[in-house]
Formats: sequence, C-alpha cells, structure tokens
Amino acid sequence: MTFLEAYAKFGPDTMAIAEALDIKEHEADTLINMKMNRDRLGPTVCQMAALNAPRKPVRFAGYDETEKSWW
Repeated sequence: MTFLEAYAKFGPDTMAIAEALDIKEHEADTLINMKMNRDRLGPTVCQMAALNAPRKPVRFAGYDETEKSWW
C-alpha cells in the first residue's frame, strides 16, 4: 500500500497510516504534513511556467509561409 492510498483510506490518522505502511508514527506524521503543505501551496512554479509558456502560432487553412503582408 502506498502512502496516498493509505491517506485516502484513513485520512490524516497517523496511527492507522503508520500501521498500514509499517513505519513509525512520527514518519507518518511527517508524510501527512508534507502532503498537506503540497495541497495548500497548489501548483509548483514549474507547472505555472508551463501553463504560461508562449505557444506556437496555429496554422490555418490557406496559410502561406511566403505571404506575410498581413503581419
């Protein structure tokens, strides 16, 4: 069982997650805190940069590379 599966099943219960993953309770608490921090912060900077990256122009029907007078 992975941590995310255990978290989905037990929620933020450190004792249940520690038993399910066979780890110590303080390690389960650390994993829960890391997940909650990641959920609170939202997308990372790299993910936001990918969303705002410039995109290539979309070619349309009748587009002619040689005719750029309309630019």
